[in-house]
Amino acid sequence: VLVIPKRNTPRLANLNREEVLSFYQVFNYIILYLYRKKKTADLMISAQRIGNVVERHYKCTSLTMTIQDGPQAGQTVPHVHMHVIPRRSGDWANNDDIYKDLDEKKGVDNEEREPRTEEDMSKEANELRVYFESN
Repeated sequence: VLVIPKRNTPRLANLNREEVLSFYQVFNYIILYLYRKKKTADLMISAQRIGNVVERHYKCTSLTMTIQDGPQAGQTVPHVHMHVIPRRSGDWANNDDIYKDLDEKKGVDNEEREPRTEEDMSKEANELRVYFESN
């Protein structure tokens, strides 16, 4: 799951105070897509809610939530966003290797990775939407 703020900015520092306190309208994008209703939410409250859904749906036991803020931090798409990555025991022998693998572009946003289709993303959104509609 990728979470982005409502206003596209290249760095977290570019968000104004109101946007940071809300991000955090970030999940507004996801909630808008999943609910098909206009809603805004605080980033961490939304991250918690979406994280709970991701854990349930993907049957994982933990999450890595990360914001790569700037190119030297591994940001490859020039807008603020948060990754919510499902995790399981043993998925990386050394837990912090996930960051090395992300830096080496083994997982996301790289030329070797085939882009997800609109159909694939829509299917996943429909699978996740049911968790939000039931609450």
